[in-house]
Amino acid sequence: MFRRVMLAVDQTLPSFGHELNHFVIEELLDKAKVPGWTKAGVFSWKGRGRNAGKELEKAASEANADLIHITSQEHGHLAPRKTSTPVVISIHDLFDHRPRSMEAGDTVVTLGARKPSQSRAKQIGSSSSGMSRANLILCSSNKTLEDSRTMFPSSRSILVRDSIDADFWDPARNPRSRETIGRFDEPDKLLLVSVGGEDKRWRNQFLDRVMQLLPKGLSDEINLVRIGTERLDDEEIAAAYQHAEAMLYPGVSVGFRCPPLEAMAAGCPVLASNLPNHAEILRDENILHPSDADAWASALVSIHNDWRRAGRVSRLNDEKLALFARSTMGRDSHGNSLSEAYGLALQ
Repeated sequence: MFRRVMLAVDQTLPSFGHELNHFVIEELLDKAKVPGWTKAGVFSWKGRGRNAGKELEKAASEANADLIHITSQEHGHLAPRKTSTPVVISIHDLFDHRPRSMEAGDTVVTLGARKPSQSRAKQIGSSSSGMSRANLILCSSNKTLEDSRTMFPSSRSILVRDSIDADFWDPARNPRSRETIGRFDEPDKLLLVSVGGEDKRWRNQFLDRVMQLLPKGLSDEINLVRIGTERLDDEEIAAAYQHAEAMLYPGVSVGFRCPPLEAMAAGCPVLASNLPNHAEILRDENILHPSDADAWASALVSIHNDWRRAGRVSRLNDEKLALFARSTMGRDSHGNSLSEAYGLALQ
């Protein structure tokens, strides 16, 4: 017998990226990847009516839902003030609720808005109040879990990681030709990729310093494709991951997607900084000190040596890496975690 969950979102709010989680969870339920659970419906608040919480409670009751799941922290205000239906809320981070600065190697990264607008501050406050009313809060990382337990002691908080679409990146199930990279590729050179824009959190300046430490003859043989600075579409990114000798990620993972795990799902070796939240999800051999440029340069020299010994041809896809990424943050793992969390919310 399947239990029924009503998903809830607020369509009146601007996008902050967290709502992407909703589409993943809806897909998991639609594809029967949450054992023992099915979707009762989706409550989409459009600002019509007197009280969003009461309207959500009414919709859940009419759909005979066993559980309400508010899929974004931005929409926590939807939580009914009084309901017989248990409520769970997914949160990715709480930086806007508790702004902070973090030392990230050679720079300081500011997380969260310290002086939000009046309307934004009101929204944050409303979401916080809703999270305090939740029966269960699903946290995407251990750091978020720690914050949630401190900020919302009246609500139970547990770890339920986000997931990646491992099938999309998988080089065995969904291979891409190197030609897909097209204008970004230099076939005679060793291909490396990095991810990040101009924001400090991506630490592109550190990566520049690492590249400058390489011997000139060696650096001339490297083509570093900077995804984010260069505009690649998803197919080009997948091809780059599948054919690169390594992915370099010196920055901080604070977004909904997890580029290091996506690269690993494509069979691509990863070098990432020992910054949040990499130590939680990556293996020790994938992590380097965030400010030790010499260690990063040495790792690249080793990768280049392996490439030359292999005859300057692309590496073979690492099936163990792809399996690790799938088991750590794949959709099946996410669905099983959701099923356990939903059951816990009913207790």
